[in-house]
Amino acid sequence: ALLSWPDDELTDGQFLAELVERTGVRLLLDVANLYTNQVNLGLDPIAALDDLPLESVSYVHVAGGVLRDGVWHDTHAHPVPPAVLELLGALCERVAVPGVMLERDAAYPRDEELAAELAAIRGVVESAKVNA
Repeated sequence: ALLSWPDDELTDGQFLAELVERTGVRLLLDVANLYTNQVNLGLDPIAALDDLPLESVSYVHVAGGVLRDGVWHDTHAHPVPPAVLELLGALCERVAVPGVMLERDAAYPRDEELAAELAAIRGVVESAKVNA
């Protein structure tokens, strides 16, 4: 988010938990959005993780972005930053994720760079599985 809704009644996690409870829907969790909300809104991404119905996560996205004038933009055109990988690790320590997809919609890197980024993501997931 770039801004917060005035007088929110529910956190994102509370809203999604209620949605899951009422409908049984599965969730696609964008870890990069948790980081974006941390930078732009000052929200605690670990508290946000703990607020979510993680047992309902069916897929996970990670992506990179860029900081411009104090605002984080989830661009899908830059490498995944270490802070997003740390959040992915925190997620994987809490629940076995069924799959993680790197979102890259522009500025595609050379094959070697993309392979390294995918290896870093895989490494985070695998190391968290060992500790889970």
